Amino acid sequence: MVKKLDLRNLACPEPVLKTKEALEEMEEGILEIKLNSFSSIQNVKRFLQNQGIYFNEKKEGKNTIINAIKGYSCEIPESKESKSFWALIAGAAITAILASTCCLGPLLFLIFGVSVGSLSFLHIFAPYRIYFTIAAATIIIYLWLNYFLKLRKRPVCSGSICKNYVKYLSIGTVFVLIMLTYPFWAQYLFMGE
Repeated sequence: MVKKLDLRNLACPEPVLKTKEALEEMEEGILEIKLNSFSSIQNVKRFLQNQGIYFNEKKEGKNTIINAIKGYSCEIPESKESKSFWALIAGAAITAILASTCCLGPLLFLIFGVSVGSLSFLHIFAPYRIYFTIAAATIIIYLWLNYFLKLRKRPVCSGSICKNYVKYLSIGTVFVLIMLTYPFWAQYLFMGE
């Protein structure tokens, strides 16, 4: 069922109030809202987002059409998405650290200024460096593809992971790149003049 609302040329907060009334009358279906005021568009989108209602928008000449979908589940719950994101970032960071274990002792000595001879056992991971590198790079690439192909197109974004996905992923990517490339540039760091 598609219900249409023409809310053009209405002063705020009328578009939001009429949208709320129309949604309350509907049990499920699509509410097509036609707007032409920037502030009305933003207010209606904010209202729908706060209500957890999935919506999309499109331009039609000077007007904007917002399709609000009520009664259907349109996205993955935030908690599952959040847990999988943090698990993947942690996995990428751990595999990147394991990939750079051959040179981790000197780095820790340089940073902390103490002997870290007890970490000499980390050399057992050196033969598996390529596998750890591939795993870390694969996880980071998967997360970026997930963002560009799926999450970026999502019209409703709620929760801290969704809103800060790029920031968190960028920090994780920089950390993983530093750890993966560390064995290559570390020799210049320790050689000095």
